Amino acid sequence: MGPVLEHVRFAGHGGQLIDGWFAAAATTAGERAPALVLAPEVFGVDAHQRDVAVRFAREGFSTLAVELWSREGLPGPRPTPQEPSPKWTPEQVRAAVYALSDRRVLGDLDGGLAWLAARADVDAHKLAAVGFCMGGNHVYQLGCHSRRVAAVVDFYGRLVYAELNSAKPMQPLEYALNLSVPLLAFFGERDSTIPPEHVAAFRQRLEQGCKNFEIVTYPEAGHGFFNDTRATYRREESLDAWRRTLEFLRRELELEESSD
Repeated sequence: MGPVLEHVRFAGHGGQLIDGWFAAAATTAGERAPALVLAPEVFGVDAHQRDVAVRFAREGFSTLAVELWSREGLPGPRPTPQEPSPKWTPEQVRAAVYALSDRRVLGDLDGGLAWLAARADVDAHKLAAVGFCMGGNHVYQLGCHSRRVAAVVDFYGRLVYAELNSAKPMQPLEYALNLSVPLLAFFGERDSTIPPEHVAAFRQRLEQGCKNFEIVTYPEAGHGFFNDTRATYRREESLDAWRRTLEFLRRELELEESSD
């Protein structure tokens, strides 16, 4: 029997209880597994993100997918059995992203790390974060702010906001010199929301700061290429990114390589 996904509640930003979906890696008695928080796309912890959490658990990483919309509820179309991945309009995505406070998200993700670290079956010294789209941006920021996380993987997180407001007070690029942990980041060169010049500027700032990072770009991929429930999915790039992600996490968390 593989990992079982369970709904949990834990203290997020400001001590407020929020929702998560947890998949425990298989461990023997007394063994502690590495663990990670999973920051979802703007669509929340949907069926795809829950599947990703289970996939990580199968690979030995206990995973907590954090529901960042716990307080107000999902602001866009909600999944149904008939339509598990409903389409959002660009306007709905934009409104949701710019209404969500970066500070609150970072508090929620750090709360998820604290919850994982307190578990008897988790190694509190081997905690990472992986995020997709909106969540990719936030795990990168987490790597610039949190003292709990040891490595971060950013799947096509936005680097430059179209506008700044009280929820988005600084451009993500501006945090680059604060990055304190190894970073692996993936981008598609056909992503209209993250043009190549933004990625080039990101790389330059990380290099200037002598940061430990790797940026991988895929010439034929656009935004959301990892999500196999949507039309943007690219199988070859997704498989390559998954392999690179597992290798990166095992290396940076100082784990033994699997026998696969």
